[in-house]
Amino acid sequence: MAVFGAALSYVLMMVGHIVLRRREPGMARPHRTPGGTVTTGFALVIAVLAVIATFLVDPIAAGATLGAFALFMVYFGLYSRHHLVAAAPDEEFAALAEAEEELT
Repeated sequence: MAVFGAALSYVLMMVGHIVLRRREPGMARPHRTPGGTVTTGFALVIAVLAVIATFLVDPIAAGATLGAFALFMVYFGLYSRHHLVAAAPDEEFAALAEAEEELT
């Protein structure tokens, strides 16, 4: 279960990195990824293969873990993302966007 969870988390991080690089290319970042989205895409392929491999080792445990992740994602999508902590980056971006709109 831990390996499946770590591999799935890695897939989500790689997807998140690629999406962020595409949507916000000019955003200030504390570090740069060597190779940009090319190396991230390669890491994504390897992580997806690792997730698939966990189903070959123990399909029942991998399926149960995938079900738990799916439930947590539904919970986040329906409830938790609307109740973020005030200091969360998403909330800061929303506040900045709102302030910029007020100035125009």
